[in-house]
Amino acid sequence: MKKICIAVIIYLLPNLVFAQTSILATLRAQGIKVLALSEQRLSKIRGTARLTDQPLPSVSSGIKTYNMKLNRFGNEHDYRSYRIMGSEWSPPSEHGQSYVENGFKYKVSGDRWLADKSSGTDWNINNATEVDYHYQALHNETGAPLSFGWRETSWSRPISTFSW
Repeated sequence: MKKICIAVIIYLLPNLVFAQTSILATLRAQGIKVLALSEQRLSKIRGTARLTDQPLPSVSSGIKTYNMKLNRFGNEHDYRSYRIMGSEWSPPSEHGQSYVENGFKYKVSGDRWLADKSSGTDWNINNATEVDYHYQALHNETGAPLSFGWRETSWSRPISTFSW
């Protein structure tokens, strides 16, 4: 029985495993103009998304910045490996935060997450990098929240989690 099973697998294996044409080659063959992005350009857009019908950031005006420190034993892509060292809020008139999409500039409010991944126990802004932002678009004249926002992230924090 074992020999029959092995013979069937050996017979079917070449039929199951085959190389397919790449997506870019298939699109080009259909006459669609495509541009292959470099790793540098891909890294800028990876993890970025325009959000609709998602939970809002923790603040509806201004920018709240969360200061975090990576635990020595943690994985930098897992939000549970960080501890929050504090937060600060900047009013809308002070931060002047905006986001540009397709050439249109939006006023925004929302959250920024800065992580100090250096060794030591104290948080230092000089060692901090932005690991997440979650902005809500605001009407440019009235400041009222619009129905969409943006988020770029390099870790696993769920969109509605602000403390752990």
